[in-house]
Amino acid sequence: MATHRIPLCLAAHIVCAWWLTETPTNAAEFYSIVERDGTVVLCLSKGAILFSDRCAGDGRLTIAEPMKEGAVVWRTAPGTVSLENDTQSPECAQSRAKWDPKAEKAVSTGRKIAKPDRATLLQRLRQSNAQNGAEWTEDDITAFALDLDNDGKEEVVFVVSNVKRVAELWERDRKTRPYAILSGFLPDRSALPASFYEEHGDYEGGTDAIGSVTLKGVVSISPGTGELALLINTGGAFDGKDHVIRYRHGAVQNMEIIHFNCG
Repeated sequence: MATHRIPLCLAAHIVCAWWLTETPTNAAEFYSIVERDGTVVLCLSKGAILFSDRCAGDGRLTIAEPMKEGAVVWRTAPGTVSLENDTQSPECAQSRAKWDPKAEKAVSTGRKIAKPDRATLLQRLRQSNAQNGAEWTEDDITAFALDLDNDGKEEVVFVVSNVKRVAELWERDRKTRPYAILSGFLPDRSALPASFYEEHGDYEGGTDAIGSVTLKGVVSISPGTGELALLINTGGAFDGKDHVIRYRHGAVQNMEIIHFNCG
């Protein structure tokens, strides 16, 4: 039997802070955080927060920075967000963003995403006793290091999962083995990770019901503070959800973004 946990919380003052700058903004303006493929994360219009099934308008788009090694650069552009629906059900409408890539403006944050040493990270994770009976190896780890809360210290953002490896072993011998998935932050001086996704159980074939975590990118929470947030995807084959994750002083705040799957 599988067990998984995703801590959830939504704090309105945090969400509104994403578009705050040191200069007061006009409440009638339209802003949106989007992904490079046009997927809409969130919008702010006339002072109201709009999710991806309610968002439409013309204004400034902030494009999420992919989670990859290198400098973190914010890209913005004027663009349009509209509701699109290729089905007969009105509940299946989703917002899509469009803009001219030539109109993008890039601003360096002075921050970078680095690759931590996986052997050291694996040792720290094993010491935290978070495996729930499963075995992890270096190849099970995806991890990046960056300063999320602008305190001058890098946090390690990681996903560790032995599901792929255990599934391959099961195909060979049909033996049940424990699997475990853990994703979260590991601050420099902390022995325990601050997790935002956990799942474990016994693998008995098939992966559709087993979750996964994809680190998609980073977004700006508030340019005036220099804080960054993660954009991730979690879930199984049929119920994947996007999340915006904020880390600050050891605490994790998680906002779930629902994308209806009408396929």
